[in-house]
Amino acid sequence: MKKILFLLATGILLSGFLNAQDHLFLEEQEVNLEDSKSYAWVFPIPRDLDEVLDDLKDYCKERSDLRMKNGGDHVMIAEKVALNHITALRGDLIGYSFMTEQYYALALVFQLGYDISLNSGLWETEMQNFRNYAKEFMSYHYERYYNRRVEEKEKELGDVEKDRKQTQGKIDNLTKKINNLGKKIGKEEDTAKIVEYENEINTLESDMQGLMDTLPGLDSKIDALKSDIEALKTESYSYHNEISSF
Repeated sequence: MKKILFLLATGILLSGFLNAQDHLFLEEQEVNLEDSKSYAWVFPIPRDLDEVLDDLKDYCKERSDLRMKNGGDHVMIAEKVALNHITALRGDLIGYSFMTEQYYALALVFQLGYDISLNSGLWETEMQNFRNYAKEFMSYHYERYYNRRVEEKEKELGDVEKDRKQTQGKIDNLTKKINNLGKKIGKEEDTAKIVEYENEINTLESDMQGLMDTLPGLDSKIDALKSDIEALKTESYSYHNEISSF
């Protein structure tokens, strides 16, 4: 099974589901695997078809010591594997990420043969075990997805805070220079020298004002990034609880 083409059956579409992050589900769905139909556990994913497969590869290695490989477009597969905590039968573990007009999703299949896969009709207990496996991965993927997003925002926040600190340092340095020139003017008797110092002060004040004008924008961006980070953490916690309730 070197090259796999999945075509999701029309029955997989859920009316009213507009965004993978608006509603979560974990459902058994029938999919087309090459020229045969198979059953899969399907759940929505955040909008990245590659990240979920990377996470699946890591999850299978960590959870089951399985090495998954590329099996086609947006497909990962581990062939002829034994997952004893799911079933005593050997088969191909397949993950396929896809998108519809309503959402992005991942389908997990345990293929036993050309047209035979785990399903609730014939292997109710095993399919329930497989559901638990899919649920664990769903939680794993969402946690890693949000951790990555938080890390990205925290790095951006650190960069902006560094920029803000450097800008404030430049302002403080210009302030010291202006104050020193003011002291020199107070002691200077040469009119030409005084004019020279005043012109220099005007230039420094103009530079300082330009820097000060950037501070409100930097402060607003810092506040916005902090708000984004808290929102991501809250969203991650909410989805973790929702997945746990499945």
